[in-house]
Amino acid sequence: MKLLLFDIDGTLVKPIYSGRQHIETVLEQVCGQPITTQGVAFSGRTDPQILRDTLRLAGYSPEAMDRLIPVALEQYAAIATYCSEEVVLMDGVGKLLDYLASKSNVQLALLTGNIRVTAYRKMVAADVEHLFPFGAFGCDHADRNQLPAIAQQRALQYCGQPFTGKEIVIIGDSIHDITCGREVGAMSVAVATGFTGVQQLRSENPHVLLRDMTNVSEFCRLIGL
Repeated sequence: MKLLLFDIDGTLVKPIYSGRQHIETVLEQVCGQPITTQGVAFSGRTDPQILRDTLRLAGYSPEAMDRLIPVALEQYAAIATYCSEEVVLMDGVGKLLDYLASKSNVQLALLTGNIRVTAYRKMVAADVEHLFPFGAFGCDHADRNQLPAIAQQRALQYCGQPFTGKEIVIIGDSIHDITCGREVGAMSVAVATGFTGVQQLRSENPHVLLRDMTNVSEFCRLIGL
């Protein structure tokens, strides 16, 4: 049996550009002054890490960031709502998910930098939330490298069996999706559907590199299904 851990933004769904606006709105409310996310990378980062990087560039001290980030995350969860017009599945993803969900030897889950509440709002907007009963999220740990082990433990609790090594497959569009699973020995599937180009993804030596996920049979063959 394989545990397939999907990233959301740029992988399952097309990039949602309101995310930066939500972060800036929240930080302006929390900090009492305009804060820009210009120069802050979002791809493959957790929401807490994005907030920390933004505040660091704005000149805030580590102590101030520790105080502000929990408040900002709470407010972000309140305002970051998503509708079906904003959240659009990547080409081929709906067909792929339907096929994978029909397989008795596959368990689907999420591995994303989104906090849990916004992750599932996006999945609800895309009408695929029922396919992902659990996951690991940015609210679980700011360091994305810690999320695979969290997902591994939740899979054990949910499925009643352990997943190890390349039984765990992490699918994402950033270099961080490739590197985060190395400590648990996971298979990495990089898809060039986000903001990271094929050559940069290839430089991190993913086990599988795809331009998109439109070919269901090829995807399954390459991950050993």
